[in-house]
Amino acid sequence: MKKLILSIIFVFCMALPTFAVDFMPKYSDQIKDYGIGLYFGDGQITVYEEPNDKSNVVADVKWDADRVYIEDKTYDPRYVFGVFLPKSALAGFIALDEGDGEYTKIIYDNSRGLSGWIKNGENNKPYYWRQLFYKFGKTKGIYLFANIPKDSKILKLSPDDEADTSYTFVYPKFIKLQLIKGNWALVKVLDYDNEEKVGWYKWRNPDGTLNLFPNFRG
Repeated sequence: MKKLILSIIFVFCMALPTFAVDFMPKYSDQIKDYGIGLYFGDGQITVYEEPNDKSNVVADVKWDADRVYIEDKTYDPRYVFGVFLPKSALAGFIALDEGDGEYTKIIYDNSRGLSGWIKNGENNKPYYWRQLFYKFGKTKGIYLFANIPKDSKILKLSPDDEADTSYTFVYPKFIKLQLIKGNWALVKVLDYDNEEKVGWYKWRNPDGTLNLFPNFRG
């Protein structure tokens, strides 16, 4: 009987997709370097060693709704992208830096910290975190990383660490962005008990790491 159950589990697992094809970071440490924002590609990029298409090619990256290929090897999208939502046509690399406006430095392998330069296209360019928070946070909302400590789930009366606490939330159902001022975001929080509060929350830390993330799914 035990062997039969194990066989059924094995067959079931073999039938599942190899990779998670719908990915947004749940924990803050899933992104090793937040850089300046995200670079959205359209299915294929060439990564150069320097911001010059005459320099050495370090990787050719291709992807579809199910797989990512780097030099004909298959990779888990979570090790390549910061965000991967093929149903929404969103595949975002972490953008580290900009060249002269024509090139963007990205991470193309999060697991090994490999990076390089890609040439911007008409529709492919980096978007700063602030731009993404405004674009998606006012409509689809933003979310708190799951590993944010309980004692950090507080709203402030003003955008200052020393400001008084206006509200402590438990399990927010929805967070909507109102305004960004420096590393602080004025947000409207709908808590688990359907009580809605407005206050300031630190969306970005001084070291560049994020506490909140745009909800691209909506």
